[in-house]
Amino acid sequence: MINLPSRYAVVIQTLSGGGMSDTLVCRDENLQRKVVVKSLKAGIEKHRLMDELSALADIRSKYVVQVLDVLRDGSDIVGFVEEFIEGSPLKPLDPATSESKALGLLYSIISGINDIHLANRVHRDIKPDNMKIDNSGVLKILDFGLAKMKADAKTKQLYYTQFYTAPEVFKLDKNGNHNFNASVDVFAFGATALWLFNGGNLPPELGCTPPTVPAVPTNFDNIPLKLSVGTTVLLNRCLSSNPSSRPSAADLKTALGKQLLYGKHRMLLTHNGTDHVVDGAKKQVKLSSGSDAVTISYNGFDFVVTAFSGHVRHNNKQMMMGYVLQGSSVIVLGDPSLRGRTSITADISHPEVMN
Repeated sequence: MINLPSRYAVVIQTLSGGGMSDTLVCRDENLQRKVVVKSLKAGIEKHRLMDELSALADIRSKYVVQVLDVLRDGSDIVGFVEEFIEGSPLKPLDPATSESKALGLLYSIISGINDIHLANRVHRDIKPDNMKIDNSGVLKILDFGLAKMKADAKTKQLYYTQFYTAPEVFKLDKNGNHNFNASVDVFAFGATALWLFNGGNLPPELGCTPPTVPAVPTNFDNIPLKLSVGTTVLLNRCLSSNPSSRPSAADLKTALGKQLLYGKHRMLLTHNGTDHVVDGAKKQVKLSSGSDAVTISYNGFDFVVTAFSGHVRHNNKQMMMGYVLQGSSVIVLGDPSLRGRTSITADISHPEVMN
């Protein structure tokens, strides 16, 4: 353990820092708040500390714990200080939890992972024990002791957590390296989701070295918490044995966000001075002028042209069946060569995921 600067000399609690770091909860005497002080245990390579510090310094995310200070012994970095997250540990969800609430939690986790990947880092130790819910209800991802740059995604000495480590990590290349990429975090995300939705239980297949996937017990169709087909298919892909078959964190964030906003969009159509709303309550409208007509339907995700007849143009282009309307646009009914054409203005609201 390092000699603590006077600013952090009051130790409140000693935490389990895993196998690599000494971790203390201290009081920051300057700011009068709790902080976490991390330093390497004796015999652990210094690059572990520097990798974690570098990752935290580069990542800016509401879902990732933030570094506050660097501790030095002369010119040598010997530790760092990060925010202390007051709050509760991640807990399995009750089977009666709504899909919306369950997806909201997953959206927070994958948003944090995506921010990590955008900073060109791989966390490598995504699991429930490395997450907390702060007192404002915001999920935080912790412990970047195994984090690596994407460009340096290999290691000779393998540290891993059983049940959350992707099968490809256990393979050695001809140089004796364990290689990985950002998809290992997606696999761990899938295992975390299964843990959350399955009462804190994970199938023994995931605990094998390497894990045996896919397997029936790792299928999200079989969990107590009921999810839509689209969600189960997406989550099952996270636990694919083939890294290239797993969705990226960015794609997962987009897909889960889309599921969270199901049925919450709204389209306002104005035709001949009359407003028409299409939304979760009224999912279809047909507007016409003589023999020219267009039908727009809302499927919970998009506003789609499901029928039209006669002369119908959209933003000065011929209307197409199945066309997905986006943003603001103008639909014109009527033969372009004749008088009497009428216009429909269409505006779509874009709700945001509030998490």
